[in-house]
Amino acid sequence: MTPSQRAIYNFVRSKGTATKEEIFSFTGDPYYRNGEKYIGERLSRMVNAGMLKRVKPGVFEAGSGKKSTPATIAENQQTLFE
Repeated sequence: MTPSQRAIYNFVRSKGTATKEEIFSFTGDPYYRNGEKYIGERLSRMVNAGMLKRVKPGVFEAGSGKKSTPATIAENQQTLFE
């Protein structure tokens, strides 16, 4: 978890649920011209990693830390290295 992801996670956990706009105003992200786009991408990556859970579009809560879809092994790949 990067320092910015940890800050976002702790912010969302402390509030219970937070909107994308609240998270953007919390982080600020002064480095990008279109900061709202990049914070949206960062939030999507955090949802995919299990750090956050998307309650509804634009509203997030703290996740369990586990990926939402577990990795699967194709049937023909199970015996590849045996």
